[in-house]
Amino acid sequence: MTIAEQFGARISLSLPGLGLFLMVSRRPGRIAALVGQGGRVAVPLDPCRALVMMPVTRYLGLRGHPELSFIGPVHLDQDRFARVAAAHAALPSFPDRSSSAAPSSVTVTSSSRS
Repeated sequence: MTIAEQFGARISLSLPGLGLFLMVSRRPGRIAALVGQGGRVAVPLDPCRALVMMPVTRYLGLRGHPELSFIGPVHLDQDRFARVAAAHAALPSFPDRSSSAAPSSVTVTSSSRS
C-alpha cells in the first residue's frame, strides 16, 4: 500500500501537450531525429543546439540520452516576450548587408614609418 492510499489521497499528474525545450546534441545534425514524431525544431541555434517543441513525455524519455549533452525546459514570460517583439518590430529597418550597396570586402593596410 502506498502512502497516498494509506491516507486516502488520490494523486494524479497531468502533463501539458507540448513543451518548449533547449536541446543540445553531442553531434551536429541530430536534433530533428531526436525530437521524433509529434515534435518539431522551433528555433535552430546551430548544428548542435535548438529550441524544440515536443510532448513532455518525449522530453522525459530523452533525459539522460547518450546523444544529448543537455535537454531542459524553457520558460518564456509571454507578456515580456510580446513587449520585446513589439519593440523589435518598431525598430527602423536597415538595408540587407548582402545588398549590392554594401562593399564586398574591406582591405586594411598599414604603413610603417622610418
